[in-house]
Amino acid sequence: MYGHRPELPLPAHPPFLMVGSILRNMLRCLMLATLAVSVRSASIADANDTGYNPLISQHFASFSSATYCEDTSKLLDWTCGPCADAQTNLVPGKIRVIDAGVSNASRVLVGKLAGQHGCLMAFRGSDNAQNWMRDMEVWKLHPEPYANCQGCEVHSGFYTVWKNIQDLVLKAVNEVGCGQYSTGAVDNLLYITGHSMGAALTHLAMFSLSDAGWNIAKTYSYEAPRVGNKAFSDKFNERFTRKFPVFRVTHNQDPIVHLPPEALGFYHVPSEVWYPKHGNYTICQGPEDAKCANQFSDIPGMIAFHRSDHCSSPLVPNGDICNPKNC
Repeated sequence: MYGHRPELPLPAHPPFLMVGSILRNMLRCLMLATLAVSVRSASIADANDTGYNPLISQHFASFSSATYCEDTSKLLDWTCGPCADAQTNLVPGKIRVIDAGVSNASRVLVGKLAGQHGCLMAFRGSDNAQNWMRDMEVWKLHPEPYANCQGCEVHSGFYTVWKNIQDLVLKAVNEVGCGQYSTGAVDNLLYITGHSMGAALTHLAMFSLSDAGWNIAKTYSYEAPRVGNKAFSDKFNERFTRKFPVFRVTHNQDPIVHLPPEALGFYHVPSEVWYPKHGNYTICQGPEDAKCANQFSDIPGMIAFHRSDHCSSPLVPNGDICNPKNC
């Protein structure tokens, strides 16, 4: 009456293991999707971003790279290669490119951020022979008194450049819609960056802009030389580094970050983020930390064998801040 009921083969993977595997895969996909969204949504204007953020640093590095574009029309309509790499839109018609000084040795990009409050300010570095000649003045000049900081002294060549372009920069910021006169204005915010000599100008400009009434929201500078004495570094730390994200990014054995020499009374500003040729970055809160770029001291050797470290960078897609593509 009751026939023999054959035993059914067990599944290769028991149901509870299959469910666990499915859940793990779903969780992994969710984590990857969340990471992708966070990468795409990283914004230089993120108020919650208080520490060093390599994604934000990539955006600022692309801004600095954009200042080297030869075709300024692609800057003015924000269609250049590094403009896209920055993943931050500026408002066409509210972008200014300031070329000033002897042989236009100085360039500053100023633009109104689209879809978020504030303005971008980016200073170009050593782009041509005229700029390199000015940079090499570091070997023969000593600090001079700095009007924006009692007891501070700064490199006279960098200071002269900033004084020559300061009024043009302040005018441009007002023109694009980030006036400083109303302290309650939501667009009274500046995001500042620069490379090489442009990084030196970034550090000097921060004092002038703050004194003139602007609120500086965030600053990432790249391959900055030393700008002033220890009093300047201390005051910079007190006024800026302790209050909002300020990072001075260096790369491998770039010789420029070791100039002007400490022996002449110059001192870096904090905080430093040092990238080796290969591997992860190191954050140094102090201005002259032997765990970062200051671990190297052979300046003639660095000039001879590591000059390319000044423009090469892991933070821009083409690996070269000074020679951007598609512009």
